[in-house]
Amino acid sequence: RENITGIRVVKALSKADYETSRFDRANQAMTGDDIHASTVMAIPSPLMQLCLNIGLTLVVVLGAWRVDQGLIQPGVVLAFLTYFNMINMGVMGLSRIFITLSKASASADRMDAVLQADTTQRVLSLQEAKAPAGGGFIRFERVGFSYGGPAAEGSGREKVLEDISFTLQKGESLGIIGPTGCGKSTILQLLMRFYDADEGGIFVDGRDVRTYEKDELHRRFGVVFQNDMVFQDTLRENIRFGRGVDDAAIGQAVQDSMAAEYISGLDGGLDYPAAIKGANLSGGQKQRLLVARALAGRPEILVLDDSSSALDYRTDAAMRRAIGQDYADSTLLLVAQRVSSVMSMDHILVLENGRCAGYGTHEELLRSCPAYREMYETQMGAMA
Repeated sequence: RENITGIRVVKALSKADYETSRFDRANQAMTGDDIHASTVMAIPSPLMQLCLNIGLTLVVVLGAWRVDQGLIQPGVVLAFLTYFNMINMGVMGLSRIFITLSKASASADRMDAVLQADTTQRVLSLQEAKAPAGGGFIRFERVGFSYGGPAAEGSGREKVLEDISFTLQKGESLGIIGPTGCGKSTILQLLMRFYDADEGGIFVDGRDVRTYEKDELHRRFGVVFQNDMVFQDTLRENIRFGRGVDDAAIGQAVQDSMAAEYISGLDGGLDYPAAIKGANLSGGQKQRLLVARALAGRPEILVLDDSSSALDYRTDAAMRRAIGQDYADSTLLLVAQRVSSVMSMDHILVLENGRCAGYGTHEELLRSCPAYREMYETQMGAMA
């Protein structure tokens, strides 16, 4: 499923051979486990049959000998064989029950693990939480994280982020850039406390994010994720999103997201009905609609996670320029693959394998960060 849904990424990065070998390893491991489980489950029934049939043979031989000696009557042997067969059927039934119980027990353990999983995140008091070591509206202090719990030695888990630190003042902007899978989106998810960091501290407005109620924290954000949802409703309601945003704010957001041009050409304009998942809109149209949704609430913190990948360079630049002018009070975090999308940011964080490869302005990184300079030269066709 991963390979089918991500086929374009796999082909674009020439990773077909790598993905094939990865699938082969997983397939062989699963096959080995299946053969082992099937072998264990297959042994009891024939073993039981063997023991019972050996017993039956012994009864017949011993009974025939005793009849021949005149010690018992043939009817006694026949009665014994009848009872033996009845016991045999009962023992075989018990064997099948034990096999079924073992399967049911394994399934029950899995269900119990899901049901007992702690899905709540406790809100800490200000006394329990960490205090920031410095100022700043958004602050990351030596943050480390791995999915599924801390990546202890021998746990098999890899660290997604390690030793990430940066500080943003209110109204500043941060561009996060790096190769696919380096942890860019994870930083945003930690900031909104979809997960808790394993190490370090994350602070918003001088408070540990773990001291906020979720609704209180999330109301500060306007967010566009990579695979955000367009609902089956009018474009106006997709932008309003049940927040009571007035038409003036919606109109301003549509203008600043560069969506006004295509929306005005649709039948009904903002009242145009979007299909499920925006199937009747192009990729660029959906992205601009989602950016308009995030802007309409005039958030304190604007998070754009690769939200302009389907836009041409001119539209992308115009949208960022409009956001910078009309939402100057919002703190912007922008995840992008294009250097052109982040080069005008106040700060740029370059990630490689979950670690900070460079941090600074565009000019500083061109001088000090080889990874950033290489991306710039490759994408912009210019020597730094």
